[in-house]
Amino acid sequence: MDPALIVSAVPLVLGFSVRLLRPWITARSDIRKAELAQDGLSERLRSLPPGSRLVEKDGDRQVEIVVGGQGRTERSERT
Repeated sequence: MDPALIVSAVPLVLGFSVRLLRPWITARSDIRKAELAQDGLSERLRSLPPGSRLVEKDGDRQVEIVVGGQGRTERSERT
């Protein structure tokens, strides 16, 4: 086998592999960020007394959680 072929094929294969793995790595990272945000929210809710309200805003979405209340209210706001 020609060494020049190997030297040129290795970067090509590595580049192709990175292109295939990048969407998976990005999606996995987004999932992990959401898990961490949810864990943080759960910890904050545990420390609040009954009747407290917690409002989370994320982009055009706002979630209001009432601790020890009758449920949650979710509404979208367009800016």
